[in-house]
Amino acid sequence: MKGAEYTIHMCLYARQFDFRTYISLVFLTVGTLSAVGQDSKTQEALRDADAYITSQTAQDSFRGAVLVGINGKIEFEKGFGFADEEGGTLNSPATEYRIFSMTKQFTGACILLLGERGLLNVQDPVSKYVADLPESWRQITIHELLTHTSGIPNYPDMTPRAKELDRLGATPREMLEIAATKPLEFKPGTQLHYSNTGYILLGMVIEKVSSQTYAEFLKKNIFKPLGMENSGYDDQALILRNRAAGYSFRDGHVINATFGDMTVPFSAGGIYSTVEDIFRWNEALTKPGSLLTARSLDQMFAIYPETTAYGGQNYGYGVVIAHKFGKLLYYHGGGWYGFGSILQRYPKEHVCIVVLANTDHANPGDIADHIGIALFGQPLPVAK
Repeated sequence: MKGAEYTIHMCLYARQFDFRTYISLVFLTVGTLSAVGQDSKTQEALRDADAYITSQTAQDSFRGAVLVGINGKIEFEKGFGFADEEGGTLNSPATEYRIFSMTKQFTGACILLLGERGLLNVQDPVSKYVADLPESWRQITIHELLTHTSGIPNYPDMTPRAKELDRLGATPREMLEIAATKPLEFKPGTQLHYSNTGYILLGMVIEKVSSQTYAEFLKKNIFKPLGMENSGYDDQALILRNRAAGYSFRDGHVINATFGDMTVPFSAGGIYSTVEDIFRWNEALTKPGSLLTARSLDQMFAIYPETTAYGGQNYGYGVVIAHKFGKLLYYHGGGWYGFGSILQRYPKEHVCIVVLANTDHANPGDIADHIGIALFGQPLPVAK
């Protein structure tokens, strides 16, 4: 995952993309409009949003799936374009996509679950759980890893070795060794700089403390309890019935995206999921006791002053805390070869927007923002 500064304002992508994509077919699967969805203004807003996304599809700018939930119910879900162009399979709400850096929310939740069980404390130094770290890393706390305030360099920024491993795969330890060749970027705990390396280190903590693999811990403690049956830690060897292929756009033509081995992003970006499963995940974060305690949720969504960046936004534990349309917004996105994603949650309005794309040219944050424009009847604020 390259860089993370697509900008936090848009969706905290792990990569900034430079491609266009081609869409030639559109597949429609609309959820039942109920409760708030019966309101004529809401229905009109969702139709307007649908029209915008359809226009983006027609302009070769999007393929994927979109879901809108209001008051805990799915009010709109639809697939656009090809999931597998070679096989002629179309996207639908059941299509499984790589979500990349949205994975960080799940990693943050795993750490909080282990904390609830008394197996770690977020103020502990990471060296308590992971051995043989560089001397300058040893007093870095789990909290600082969670909030991107550790100062540990972001491995994707370090080429060409990182690019080589994208194709070959690597162990978490190998990814740490790449970053360890550079000094800390600042004194830990003093400022924010997005670090995939830090979240890989968190995955190593999870495995050490739980005595399970990261994939096993996710499945047992998050996916299975929440009924996320179409989500998991990805592996190229897995046969997924509804797997989306990733695409790029080059010289006016759609092409298969460059291969990226999923051992590289690990706990910083290794999960696949569907829009419906991500909606289930979002709902669990709205209800204390569904997965995390109220105290843990407070920690996840807290505003930590040292994380202020990009127009006053803050980073919690795997989530960006911001304001848009004059409303509180929690969100995170992700992207790498062939894919892009975003989850936006307006907690006070009880609105959830999920956009998963299987092309690395698409801008899921733009799609989600236009849904917000339609729902809230306000233009997108102009950045100063």
